[in-house]
Amino acid sequence: MKEYLQQITRLMNLNGDSAEGMMVVNKDGIVEYYKAGNTFGKLPEEFGRNVVGSHLLSVYDELSEENSTVMNTLRTGTITVGEKQTLTHGNLQITLSTTTYPILDQSGVIQGAIDIAQILDVRDLQGDLPSTPVHSVLDDIVTQNEEMRHLKALIRSVAKNDSATLIYGETGTGKELFAEALHSLSNRKDRPFLAQNCAAIPVNLLESMFFGTERGGFTGAESKKGLFELADGGTLFLDEINSMDTAMQAKLLKALEEQKVRRIGGREDIHFDVRIVCASNEDPELLVQDGRLRSDFFYRIGVVRLRLPPLRERPEDILPLADHYIQAFNQRMNKHILGLSQMTQDLFLRWSWPGNVRELKNTIEGAFNMENSPWITLDSVQGLLEKLEQKEQAEEYAAPPAAPAVSDPLSLSQIQAKLRQGRVDLKALLASYEASIITEALHQTRRLNAAAEKLSMSPQKLQYRMEKLGLKENQKNFMK
Repeated sequence: MKEYLQQITRLMNLNGDSAEGMMVVNKDGIVEYYKAGNTFGKLPEEFGRNVVGSHLLSVYDELSEENSTVMNTLRTGTITVGEKQTLTHGNLQITLSTTTYPILDQSGVIQGAIDIAQILDVRDLQGDLPSTPVHSVLDDIVTQNEEMRHLKALIRSVAKNDSATLIYGETGTGKELFAEALHSLSNRKDRPFLAQNCAAIPVNLLESMFFGTERGGFTGAESKKGLFELADGGTLFLDEINSMDTAMQAKLLKALEEQKVRRIGGREDIHFDVRIVCASNEDPELLVQDGRLRSDFFYRIGVVRLRLPPLRERPEDILPLADHYIQAFNQRMNKHILGLSQMTQDLFLRWSWPGNVRELKNTIEGAFNMENSPWITLDSVQGLLEKLEQKEQAEEYAAPPAAPAVSDPLSLSQIQAKLRQGRVDLKALLASYEASIITEALHQTRRLNAAAEKLSMSPQKLQYRMEKLGLKENQKNFMK
């Protein structure tokens, strides 16, 4: 590949998630490539599509050799950062903040320029569009982690369809925020978004909550719509679906398959059109294996499956998230805290955040109520400091864990001898080898998460295999 083409692809990859518009112009000023970002839902695709193949200055009336950042970069070879420009194309007028990079060949000769744009304002000259960009819930998901960025990109793609989506991750990882993002970017965004935590509903009220009631259906019953009726045309988000018993799962499955419900005490079927998004704080495949989640229900609600990584797996997000919440609480509480002190930063990076993003947010909010200095200091997060001290003391003085009692696996020669003598129990042999490998990984690492990483599996999967192999009782000897 030509060196300047490598420059183009590298800049595209670096800016692909954040750019709301990206344009490649050759050295003659002809637009070779245009891509509209997905973060700005109200900007028609044709705004950029029909500029490809045309000279940049012939497309936008406001641009000239003097004021165009692209033409200036083509002429001088310099980078332009954060330049504000207003462009009109057809009936649309947009204001952009652009950064323009020169594209050079191996000899340093300019071959073109790439322009990365963020949209500041959009106006429809016929009055059909709002004057400000549409804010997506997805913009509130702050991350520098590659896996999370991939999930955000996937959400944009998945949102266009009505496929049932299952989001799973530990408590506090932001499952509802992703569900809201799915809805806000979908064709249902102007219809209801209803969120219900299934664990918060008493078992005896689940059916009436979902399906509704008809007056006289039972003592004291009033005519009332259920969640499916209330969410008609929109999105129904069911959190902690793993708390629901299998009998209720079967009833929900029937309703989802038929897209109709009958109120308790009612006589007529009521049709609905709802996109279902579910969430679980446990691995759904393990729930199916344990019989806590019906397999047919799992396949119905999990057409698309998204796993949100816990905060300890993405430490690069801890400080950016802290800054994000500091800015938010400054506005809400009318304060002017500048950020975390260096010691507090070190503490935040050392802590494992078992409560994930929710725990981080609550820690920042608690500090805001305590802190009187310009920085969040250790004094205002002393509870967190004490928990870290207790955790590290426990790790330091913990006795080495006893080895789980497992039988030694047979050697190859022993297996060969047994085969000559008769039959072997292959299933038992494999289980013995698996137990020995898991035991060795646990002794080398002394931590479940680290052992799971060594074994190329999730911690939840490792816990499940330990239970199946009779090693579950030894799990308490190992720290996460």
